[in-house]
Amino acid sequence: MEMKKTIGILLLVIITLFMSVGYAQLSDTMQVTGSADVSIPYGLFIIKMDQTGRSNVEEKDVTASFIPYTTTVDLTIDKKDDTSTGGWRPQTTKYTGSVTYKITVLNNTEYEYAYRDLYYQKSDYHNTNVSTTASDDKLGVVTSFPNGKVVAPGQELEFYVTYSVGKNIDSKTDWRTLLNYQFGINVNSIDKAADIVHTKFLNILNTTSTYQQLIDVLDDKFDGSQQWTSNYVGNVGNAVDNDMMTVETLFAGQLTMIINGQTQKAWVIIKHEDIDGNPMTGDDYTLNYTWGEHTHTGCEMTLYMTVDDLQTKNGWAPVYATVFTCDRDADGNIVGGWYKVGDTYQGEANIVGYRGESGGTGSFVTDNWNSYAATYQVTDRYSYHVTADQTIKSLMETVDQSAITEFQRLLTEAEEMIANPKYAGTGITVVEEAYAKAADFYTKDATGHAVANAGTRRVWLIPIMSELDYVLGVAQDAIDEIEQGSTTP
Repeated sequence: MEMKKTIGILLLVIITLFMSVGYAQLSDTMQVTGSADVSIPYGLFIIKMDQTGRSNVEEKDVTASFIPYTTTVDLTIDKKDDTSTGGWRPQTTKYTGSVTYKITVLNNTEYEYAYRDLYYQKSDYHNTNVSTTASDDKLGVVTSFPNGKVVAPGQELEFYVTYSVGKNIDSKTDWRTLLNYQFGINVNSIDKAADIVHTKFLNILNTTSTYQQLIDVLDDKFDGSQQWTSNYVGNVGNAVDNDMMTVETLFAGQLTMIINGQTQKAWVIIKHEDIDGNPMTGDDYTLNYTWGEHTHTGCEMTLYMTVDDLQTKNGWAPVYATVFTCDRDADGNIVGGWYKVGDTYQGEANIVGYRGESGGTGSFVTDNWNSYAATYQVTDRYSYHVTADQTIKSLMETVDQSAITEFQRLLTEAEEMIANPKYAGTGITVVEEAYAKAADFYTKDATGHAVANAGTRRVWLIPIMSELDYVLGVAQDAIDEIEQGSTTP
């Protein structure tokens, strides 16, 4: 158990970072006619790519572009043996041909990023032949951007990349690569990292284009026979190519973290299923079986993640789980967007192949994820203990009387503060807003006072309690300033 605790502490630092290194949402190529205001996405991404040189290759034989709001470059070099068609020159030089680009990235965040690695799914396109050095037998991708080079907040940075086709590689109609230049965020604060993590994934879920991209790849996987193929997607080892690239694209390939100078890689599975049994939370999706359609209702998005090398391990791996959901109205429309439910829970799952193959490696089973014994601090006055071997569903369904009691105390404190005629202004306004948002979990008694609902599940109260506790502190600071001002001679 002590070893599990040690691993858990390390994972908590790493896992809460995993999405923080992502960029702004991926979007389709944007065309603007006339005049328009275009907001710049939050994140770090390529904003410009210029060809600066070529050797032994015609301009028309090179096609290159970057995926908007990512650091991924899609490049094709056309290799022809027949020089009469304007293709490649005779192989009289060391390399058949090369092309160089100047790439400009923008860091549109308040955080410092550093370049860490060149990522690519080897089975996609001709990536199995890629080398990060020039070679007679490879597609060479040589960058001037050194590992660890820092991009400061709000700054642009340029680097050069030369793509070269080795003279000994087989002749093909073309050679295509899809490569991601990975940057990782430098973070040494767990609290700051956790904020970035949640903001990033919620941004993906609450942005139409990225949410639809995630839903589409889940639905497209279903083959009419095995439901599991349609309700999860991951970047873990042995993941099918489209799943791997979907996750890496959604997070712009940035599941790379820098923790006090140490680079880590996070492996994630996003699972789409009903966790809380409530058809009015989460979203729906429909599958077409041979006997007809079947709709799955009220599905949450659960994010399972690990930093263990699953390719080389057997047995069980430490895996963290975080659940996200949304509320819907009577017509089934999402109201207020997706949000996190509960905490990021420490646990473990057994290692298998990506399709659930027993004895396989590279992935893990989400269905039998079990919690570690751990204590979670929600406010200064309230924490709760999770026992070992609970499922994520059991954690979602727990009713905790201590949480209800603490929620009641916060409601009472908020009412007293709001009702005091001596105070007004921004401090009280944020308390009023949080109090109103908590309305789903309390009812008014005969005297008009809020009373916490007795059967409310703990996970629903956790974010509300955290917010109430925070805004009450903000308001109290404002009140203290007012009172100190009134006593100043």
